[in-house]
Amino acid sequence: MFPRRFLLQGLAVAALLLCSTTASAGLIVQYELAGAPGDQASSPATFTAAGITALPITRGTGLTPNIGNNSLNSAGWNDLSANDFVQLGFNVTGAPWHVDQLFLATRSSATGPGFVNVNLSIDGGAFFTLITLTQGNATFLDAILDVNQTVHTSLVVRFVAANSTAANGGVIGSAGTWRIGDYSPDGGTTFVPVQLTGAVSPSAVPEPSSLAICGAGLAGLACAWVRRRAGAWPSV
Repeated sequence: MFPRRFLLQGLAVAALLLCSTTASAGLIVQYELAGAPGDQASSPATFTAAGITALPITRGTGLTPNIGNNSLNSAGWNDLSANDFVQLGFNVTGAPWHVDQLFLATRSSATGPGFVNVNLSIDGGAFFTLITLTQGNATFLDAILDVNQTVHTSLVVRFVAANSTAANGGVIGSAGTWRIGDYSPDGGTTFVPVQLTGAVSPSAVPEPSSLAICGAGLAGLACAWVRRRAGAWPSV
């Protein structure tokens, strides 16, 4: 039989483990666009974390679907209307999430938008510009964007033309296109799906002091149980 002190130590450690909760880090939402024709109406998420409902990648009604392999591609950016956008995101159904980064690749045709704002709406709030992407002339731009936002109810990421300047330096044309596709860390050899990464917000994890109190309480109960089993307390 194990000495009582070993049993006590084991119960105390188990109590601390039972009381603790750790944040689940990694993927929040992922979109695999490899094989997509480009002119699809939308692209659903191919991975969604627990406690999250993903929004598909969609285009606003001001844009026109356009063929573009391995992407969601759109024309009609030239009039800069409020409905000229592509967006993605998610709704939160559980604990809040802290969003770290967005992985993606984008490409404009020569007469597509040369500058694209990445706008965010957090928890239904007004859109604000996270960053402006500078699109090369008919070349892919692979980017990892630092989002660094805590989301309690919803996140919408919306891509809009920042101005009327085209990727070739002229004016955006009616047939000019902009597409979103999988991120490539090595210039087109390997690919990572479009994705938002992060972790359950630290605010949803018990404070260390709470964990210590919980562990101490259960450890005390464990100690009392060992003492009673050893006959230190009289039976009633």
